[in-house]
Amino acid sequence: MRAEVPRPAHTHGIDDWRIIMETTQADASRVTTQFLTYSLILATLAVFIAGCAAPYAGRLQSNPQVTEVFKRSRILPDHQYYVSGFQRVPYAIIAVDNKYQLQAGRWQPIDMDSTALNQLIYRMEHVYSLNPRGAWILDQDGNRLGAWYSSQYQTLVKREKDNRIVVANPDPPDLRGIP
Repeated sequence: MRAEVPRPAHTHGIDDWRIIMETTQADASRVTTQFLTYSLILATLAVFIAGCAAPYAGRLQSNPQVTEVFKRSRILPDHQYYVSGFQRVPYAIIAVDNKYQLQAGRWQPIDMDSTALNQLIYRMEHVYSLNPRGAWILDQDGNRLGAWYSSQYQTLVKREKDNRIVVANPDPPDLRGIP
């Protein structure tokens, strides 16, 4: 057995301090390692979820020809029209190909002819003092589901089973600063 060598009284505080510092450093290192591990796991999970979600989202594809179709009040054959917002002064107008069924939500179906379309577009431009434009409504595979006309240029689009589609309603126009 090893005999304990007595130390001078003034060195006990230094040894105690060294032990405390080594323990604190070890704890800090362990916490840092845990933090980095959890951060890496969360980042990997976020990338995985984003990658899984991306193929299910469609989009709007801005197109000047679609804008002209609406501005010239041309009715797209084999399309059902819907409005969002006020029926007489909508925030957006969409034309959905009859191959698809819109989950309407706040979209209101409307019987459309060129005169009604002309009136709606005139009111959208003059009441809101905005410049709406047209876009193709595309699913996650790039297939055309219909056409969009609004001053909002982005929305959520999703094609579900049995050719059912979801097109999120746009936000109301921002009217701040307009008398």
